[in-house]
Amino acid sequence: MGKQLQSNIWKYALMSIANKRVFVAILGAYYLTIPDVTPQIIGLILLAGNAAGFFLEIPSGFVADKIGHARTLVMARVLMLCSTGFFLFSNSISLLVLGSVFLSASTAFHSGTGSAFIHETLRGLKRTHEYTKVMGKISAIGFAVPVIFATLAPFLITMSYKAPFVLGFIVDMVGLLAALSLARPPVPEEHVEEIRATNFKAVMREGYALSYFSVALFSGILGGILMGIGGFREAYYVFLGIPVIWYGIFFGIGRVFVSLMLAYSGAIKKKFSLTSFYRFQLILFTLLLLIVGVTDTWWVIIAVFITINAFQWGLLQVDEGFRLDIIKSSTFKATLLSVSAQINQAVAAVSGLALGFLSERLSYQYGFLYLGIIFLAVLFPLYLYIAHRYKKGAYGAL
Repeated sequence: MGKQLQSNIWKYALMSIANKRVFVAILGAYYLTIPDVTPQIIGLILLAGNAAGFFLEIPSGFVADKIGHARTLVMARVLMLCSTGFFLFSNSISLLVLGSVFLSASTAFHSGTGSAFIHETLRGLKRTHEYTKVMGKISAIGFAVPVIFATLAPFLITMSYKAPFVLGFIVDMVGLLAALSLARPPVPEEHVEEIRATNFKAVMREGYALSYFSVALFSGILGGILMGIGGFREAYYVFLGIPVIWYGIFFGIGRVFVSLMLAYSGAIKKKFSLTSFYRFQLILFTLLLLIVGVTDTWWVIIAVFITINAFQWGLLQVDEGFRLDIIKSSTFKATLLSVSAQINQAVAAVSGLALGFLSERLSYQYGFLYLGIIFLAVLFPLYLYIAHRYKKGAYGAL
């Protein structure tokens, strides 16, 4: 059983590679090739996808705790394959919407569930203390390898705008096969009985008792605004007149830095406390969003988006590590981790819709500026609350 459990780590790394959209570097530009798509329509497409993610996020984590994490991960891979198929054959706004909805549904069933699955695997291997280190390395691989595909995507469109999606479909098939071959970690009988006997309200009460929800809210809002903005990155490049063939290069540079940071997630986490980590993110991303909002110099915009990309995803496992430290005693890790992801989806839906509306009515630049101001106005008071609670001993603070 030990070798089978050990194999879960490299199989999950393979799934992590497949989970990255190889066509993401040109997706925003691809939207604009479909008839009748405008910035406001892009916002509506993002709204539909994120709304689906919002409604499925917490139920998906609860279902994962009920039916098993391995089965849920297989379900996520099937949904991802369907999403790529819709994008591949898209010739209308409705198919783009379906592609976005199925993508978010897949993400919903994967988020939290994958982390809990690896946590269970490491528990079976008696290596739970290595969670941040192992997940950091898995995530580093998951971001590093797809850089090659993402860099190739803009070159593939010289043949056809559909070519990157064909490649994505093949990669998704590999990911599905990896999910089907996962070994299920042994679960103590009392664990199973506790899940069966506990209802959803009790799970929420447990999160409240652990003082988890304020941290989940901060993490979810921060990630949601950045995700909403990211959906317009390539569309803004098109507006600035930057050749599509360079998009993969810019995206790849950001992902190289992501991979490096993820590989050292354990070491990075040791440099921060919970409050200093959130303070760092608040200051960094506020400055970057305001820079995008006050200049339209193309090389500055590219540099800022590369930096946002790097830190948004590069610190992902550090953020999750801090949240897992708070809920480490909970049986319902997948469900509680999904709270932050659900908030992320809701905020991404609203921010994407708002940015699309502002970009069409005013300009991309004003849209980014207003979202940067909102980012600071919402998260600064929440950070002060978390810092105050942390000093009082919440979140496991000493």
